[in-house]
Amino acid sequence: MHFQAVKFLFLGAAGALLLLSSCQKEIAAPGGPNTPPLVRPLAAQEVKIVNSANNFAFKSFETLRQKEENQNIFISPFSISSALTMTYNGADGSTKEAMRQTLGFEPQTDEELNQAYKTLTELLTNLDSQVKFTAANSIWYSRHYQLQAPFVQNSQNYFNAALKDLDFDSPAAKNIINDWVKNNTQGKITNMVQTIRPDHVLFLINALYFKGTWTYPFNKKLTQPAPFQKEDGSTVNVNLMTLQNGRYRYYQDASKQVIDLPYGNRQFSMTLIVPRGQHTVGELSSSLSSTQLTDWLNNADSSRLELKMPKFKLEYEKKLNLALTQLGMGEAFGNQANFSKMLQDANQHLAISEVKHKTFVEVNEEGTEAAAATSVGMMLTSMPQSIQVNRPFLFLIREKSSNAILFIGQLMNP
Repeated sequence: MHFQAVKFLFLGAAGALLLLSSCQKEIAAPGGPNTPPLVRPLAAQEVKIVNSANNFAFKSFETLRQKEENQNIFISPFSISSALTMTYNGADGSTKEAMRQTLGFEPQTDEELNQAYKTLTELLTNLDSQVKFTAANSIWYSRHYQLQAPFVQNSQNYFNAALKDLDFDSPAAKNIINDWVKNNTQGKITNMVQTIRPDHVLFLINALYFKGTWTYPFNKKLTQPAPFQKEDGSTVNVNLMTLQNGRYRYYQDASKQVIDLPYGNRQFSMTLIVPRGQHTVGELSSSLSSTQLTDWLNNADSSRLELKMPKFKLEYEKKLNLALTQLGMGEAFGNQANFSKMLQDANQHLAISEVKHKTFVEVNEEGTEAAAATSVGMMLTSMPQSIQVNRPFLFLIREKSSNAILFIGQLMNP
């Protein structure tokens, strides 16, 4: 389905979690069938984490959008941040500083950062009995290597990460990892790891699952095909859902409409930002910020206007190496990477081989189901300092495309 409004749905579903601290006003709007519970104030370190995660969300989304401006995009910044923060705990030196700046971490100790992630995740998973949100982390490492104890302790204590040693040489290894991702996303994310290369040492994986019912469900009987106008002027028929007698928050100005639809007891919501007139998604996205969004939502009014919006389902998959390099952490992918806090053997140098992200979202009359997984693969970057060929050897000269051996010999006495 090709419609531009979908691009902003990362602010809904899993992405909406990141708006928790800055949007208390509209979350606590009165009225409706459910009364929201009391929400504890965020601790100072949690506020810092939310701010940094939100800023990373907008930066990473805009970076991806510039390359795919006419394509559907759906990412979970929370999932990406969680997987990269686990990885951050194994980094050091300039690599760690580059990751800190890319992820937008404010000055704080590693312990403060990790503790804030831990308590914030616990808070998000228990806010609403009518919304299911789960977050799971795992680290899969080749049994040929040993992880450093502090890295293991941080991963388990703060991210509740399951640590699994695997025979990476076994064809079944990737299936074991993929089954874990599938199970922790209710079957929505599959084939997360497609290849385990000989130089792979470990995978750090985050999996999120979200399922929320609308506070005011759409009437299935009113859903019907209707034209949807794309930015190139063409139209496509989509199934438009209709909400009557519902209640949501609404803001508009000359360039946009902002629609905030609540789930369950209103602790979670989906926020749609729809261009008006000749304005485009690109214009709005390029200037979008946490401060701006908070301002719009704080100025939104409660509305009971009939609402029509598309019913849709989409999947998205992206390798994030280029986007993260553009955002400043390119060093983590190269030979200069410093992840010296991961492996016990200090002579084994690691770099990130790839950061892979997969998402799923389905929006229908009852609510929204969404899932995301982020995998950070770590590989060896350096061989032993020298290789000595100091005994007799065989040698071949061959043509690689056909595998034809043109010459074969042995050197016994130079």
